[in-house]
Amino acid sequence: MPARVLRQDPEIKELFHARIREKVEQEKERMRGRIDEEIPSWIRWAVKPLAEWRFDAVRARDRARGDRGEDSAALHFWLLLSGEWILINDAVLETDPGEFIQVDHVLVGPPGVFLVETKAWEGAFLAVRDEWRRKEGTSWIRCESPTKQSLRHARLFAEWLKGVELDLPGNPDRFVFPVVLLTRCRWIKAEGCSAPIFRDGAHLAGHLRRKAKEHPVLSSEQREAVAAAVARARPLCAEFGVERMERVRAKGGDWVRVFGSREGAELARRMYAARGRKVSGIFADRREAGWWCFHVG
Repeated sequence: MPARVLRQDPEIKELFHARIREKVEQEKERMRGRIDEEIPSWIRWAVKPLAEWRFDAVRARDRARGDRGEDSAALHFWLLLSGEWILINDAVLETDPGEFIQVDHVLVGPPGVFLVETKAWEGAFLAVRDEWRRKEGTSWIRCESPTKQSLRHARLFAEWLKGVELDLPGNPDRFVFPVVLLTRCRWIKAEGCSAPIFRDGAHLAGHLRRKAKEHPVLSSEQREAVAAAVARARPLCAEFGVERMERVRAKGGDWVRVFGSREGAELARRMYAARGRKVSGIFADRREAGWWCFHVG
């Protein structure tokens, strides 16, 4: 029996992708500004449409490659892992007001929760203590670090899981693991990275099967509870039944503002307390009616 696949509630994905579209549009606007500054006015009318076309084409190409790599990995996980495993593809979580993580594949099995960051990168790479370089010609050029990204996802996912308040075997930091999968990489040398790196979905699936036999941690009920929590995750405002939430970072300590009911603000405060954060009581905002606040240590 293959791994079971769950699909996440689309509400949180729609919000996340709306934020992505905003960032893409901001990036295009910056590109237009650079053209205005660097290109003579008499030729801008021709350069701008070409630059925007190339911008969109490159993003579409990269997105298509990434989708193919993720689809291939998902197929390997579904076919090669047993029914003890639950697979959620393209999972999105709002870990703080307005702060999201997007995980290509969440694999929940007996040895724990594995967050797989999948990259369809081509070429040769060198990764030393989470600092990555790509070979271009005869030079090694610094590039984005998938291991740092995956480690951040694991840290924030474990923190999010604490706030869900499930009956789990101790601190989620002990059984939430970052993983990097490169689906098109020609060559890589890695030393001292904080996440294991695999070049093939079948190899990763075999590794997970061995870990399931050697180090089982989560019971069947616990696996179901974790997977269900991810699948039904919603935006924080919808979860607490409030209209808006903000986290304000200040020198004197962070605090959270909630616009809506006091009961909704109390649910938000309880989430941070469950994560092990030191929180104050709730108080009304003196400057703006309808807002409730609490400090987060």
